[in-house]
Amino acid sequence: MNKGKKTIIGTGVIVGTMAAISSVIAVSKKLKKNKEQSFLESIEYTTGKVRNFGTLYLDNEKQKRPKDFIEFKDIPEYKGQKIKINDTDKNEEYMLTWVEVNDDNKKLLICDRNILKGMSWNELNEQNLIFGKVVIIEGKKYILRLLTGYSEKKNYKANEWDKYIVNTDKIDSLPICKDCDMTNSTKQQDEKQKLNGDSNKLWNWYNFSSFTQSEGLRREKFCIIRGFYSITYSNQSIKDLKYETVGYRPVLELIE
Repeated sequence: MNKGKKTIIGTGVIVGTMAAISSVIAVSKKLKKNKEQSFLESIEYTTGKVRNFGTLYLDNEKQKRPKDFIEFKDIPEYKGQKIKINDTDKNEEYMLTWVEVNDDNKKLLICDRNILKGMSWNELNEQNLIFGKVVIIEGKKYILRLLTGYSEKKNYKANEWDKYIVNTDKIDSLPICKDCDMTNSTKQQDEKQKLNGDSNKLWNWYNFSSFTQSEGLRREKFCIIRGFYSITYSNQSIKDLKYETVGYRPVLELIE
């Protein structure tokens, strides 16, 4: 009997061990599949798709993604810190949100909002954040830069703000601007339509301008800002000045 019991116990141990191994293999396969899926998502870009990716750091302190699009009180304020975008934080509140663009194999992630205020164009340029620098996020290389922003209304060359944000090419997967989005009217009815329109819901351009990498007519002194009264609004800003309503809207261009 004792011998029989020992045999039964031994069989149970073997079965249990095999089950444990099978479980480990299953988990390993699932992790591998998730990793492969994550990798595919990182290299496949679908224009108009919103992606949670990366986290803003000022010095070594991570920043929450701003959500106040009325008074913009929760946008982090620049006070001379080192500006970095690092790997995606596990907490969704710290994840940045981007709009994917795949344009003739040029793959961009355009931030859907301004994520920093209170800095000048020159201060961004001192950190190579205007025309771009190479960064590595989630193991992939990108050029971290700003959109180009000349206004086509002023007969300047074609630019990324007009092409993607204004959507002058009427790309199907991006919002098509309405007339109210393109007027600088400050009438209450127009303001409400702008705020709640599809274009502003995606890009959050209303009442807060974004720096662009484009420079003004006197290049050494002025830069071009876009957005505020309308999605097409364009103005020249002195590079050294800081504004409460002009922000940092980064772009990540994938390096393949």
